[in-house]
Amino acid sequence: MFRQEQAHGHVAKLQRSDVELIEVERAEDPLLVDVAELLAHTFSDPNTVLGLDRLREFVSANESNTERSFHVLGAREDNHVVGLSVFSYVPASNCGFSEYIVVARGTRGVGLGRALFDRRKAILDQHARRAGHERCRGLFIETDNPSRAHPEHQTAELETAMDPMERLRVFQHLGFWRVDVPYVQPPLAAGKQPVDYLDLLFAPWDDDVRQISARVVLDTVRPIWASWTPSEYEEHLARLARRLGVGSVALLPLL
Repeated sequence: MFRQEQAHGHVAKLQRSDVELIEVERAEDPLLVDVAELLAHTFSDPNTVLGLDRLREFVSANESNTERSFHVLGAREDNHVVGLSVFSYVPASNCGFSEYIVVARGTRGVGLGRALFDRRKAILDQHARRAGHERCRGLFIETDNPSRAHPEHQTAELETAMDPMERLRVFQHLGFWRVDVPYVQPPLAAGKQPVDYLDLLFAPWDDDVRQISARVVLDTVRPIWASWTPSEYEEHLARLARRLGVGSVALLPLL
């Protein structure tokens, strides 16, 4: 589906449109500014949004951070960012963790979401092979629980983001299941608050998997949370560990 090119990062051009998928490799890349603006425009709750400063910080840290590899994938059309995926590969668990996948409202329905998903999966599998695995174990992602999300945020996002129930249908189609544990997202930065209306989802890349080890969950979120809130993540991690217990936790249908 893609033609690979090089231009300030890894670029893939969709054959059926003028959209380019560009992997950001430099903190000073101006594409990050547009990525941050699309995130802020899409999500009404600032506690769920990584700002430009954090995006730049995490891209810069890739040279020294051995606990995760952080990626920003932007979809550009006519010099505008119309989609994005922000995600990490975690060697300790051989899993991916996706902070965001966004397609601008006016660009939906042309396959861009799937293109971002597939490119993200290819990058994660590349990391896994370099780490000695056949492929990545699977992908974690956070999403709004429609029964717990704040009504004011849901109303505000009807014009900018996907309806929460429609989002669950899309994620289910893409192979995601809900990790059966109460989930709270730690603060993304100083001055932000924890978010208690999200669920943690997992898409196993072995189709018959219906449970996941508590240790895999903890090993995956640890470096992500440590980067978000270095002074508080251990408290949040200990709380999640108590909720997970030992052994494995079930993966439940989204709908």
